[in-house]
Amino acid sequence: MPNWLYFCTDDVEDNDDYRCTAIKTGRLVSSSLSLIGCLLALLVIVVYKKFRFSTQRLVMYLLLSCMMIALFSLHNIAGNTPACSAKGFFRNYFGLTQNLWIICINVHLLLLLLTQNRYPHTEKIYHGVVWGGGFLISIIPLFGDHYGHAGIWCWIKSETSYEHVLRVVCYYFWLMLLVFGGGIICIYIVFKVNAQNVKAQLKKKIRPLLFYPIVDLLLASISTANRIHNWVEPENPIFELSLSHVIVIPLWGFVNALLFLMNKKTLEQLHPATFWNELTHWTKTTFTFSKSGATQEKNPDYTMKDEMSNRPEQSV
Repeated sequence: MPNWLYFCTDDVEDNDDYRCTAIKTGRLVSSSLSLIGCLLALLVIVVYKKFRFSTQRLVMYLLLSCMMIALFSLHNIAGNTPACSAKGFFRNYFGLTQNLWIICINVHLLLLLLTQNRYPHTEKIYHGVVWGGGFLISIIPLFGDHYGHAGIWCWIKSETSYEHVLRVVCYYFWLMLLVFGGGIICIYIVFKVNAQNVKAQLKKKIRPLLFYPIVDLLLASISTANRIHNWVEPENPIFELSLSHVIVIPLWGFVNALLFLMNKKTLEQLHPATFWNELTHWTKTTFTFSKSGATQEKNPDYTMKDEMSNRPEQSV
């Protein structure tokens, strides 16, 4: 039996196998759902200025990575072309940053739990590790032209043993770290949070954020199960596992966006009338900011008090 992730490619025009149709449709639907979900969640974060809180910013960065991996998973580029190589680089980069942000959220929760507070400069460290570290790791396959056609994805090719090693170094290792290391941290945090010596205020900060690594851990386990099976039995791939793998990879964004939007307070803010008022106010204040700045420059008597009096009331 063929490995469905390599057999069902976009450059095989005469392939009308229903299983390939299911795999390609699943990829398209899950990628589209993630794009829509992430865009809506990011819009809510910006409009309601939720980025003022460190925990919400971590979710925002995760959603950004999820949205980009969904965007680059929508459609594959046939053949080993420069465009496919570029797409392969960005798929690996944002897939890696997606995993690294989940690891950082795990570490952040652990620090909150152990120190009863957060370190003042951890967010800067997270950015350096995720965006900088992810970039340094992802450029390694560029040396020697190892990005390109990789079945249903544009990614690191699998034509040589070295390219298999590159896949482990540049992606699989970090995924395994998320699955096993993140799983241990999540179990520890769950038991610790339920202990009576943890302050109620701290529990309130940790519990909403804890859902993200737990759910993403479950999603990562599905694709990991298919990879392990294909390594152990390369001649006997399971179609159902391959289909689940293809659907789950871009679906992280939709699931994480759903977790964010299902928050009780966020659901109240998503009421059409409330959201429209906030969106209208945000649009006006954003696009008239430069105009108000120019007014202050032209009129030296224009004071901060005048500026505040001209602002419409914001709803809480």
